[in-house]
Amino acid sequence: MPTIHKLSIARAVLLAALALSASALCAQPSGTQPAEGQHRKPPQEAFDACKASKAGQDCNFASPHGAVKGACFAPEGKPLACKPTNPPNDAPPKK
Repeated sequence: MPTIHKLSIARAVLLAALALSASALCAQPSGTQPAEGQHRKPPQEAFDACKASKAGQDCNFASPHGAVKGACFAPEGKPLACKPTNPPNDAPPKK
């Protein structure tokens, strides 16, 4: 097999591999935003704020976005965490 032909095949294989890996990277979720209809897991600070509390008690914790005030809340089967009174983006609290 001529050397030029081998180089062409190697180049085509390399380009195909790069294209496949690039498309696989683009298909991966970033992990920063939950999918539509899904809820984001509370930060560890929200769990820590309610460690010694009961559901419904006031709580607060520091987040990267500033101080958060809320009430301890636990969905069925989930641990108690501080649920913000005013969630990020001024979205109304979900009940």
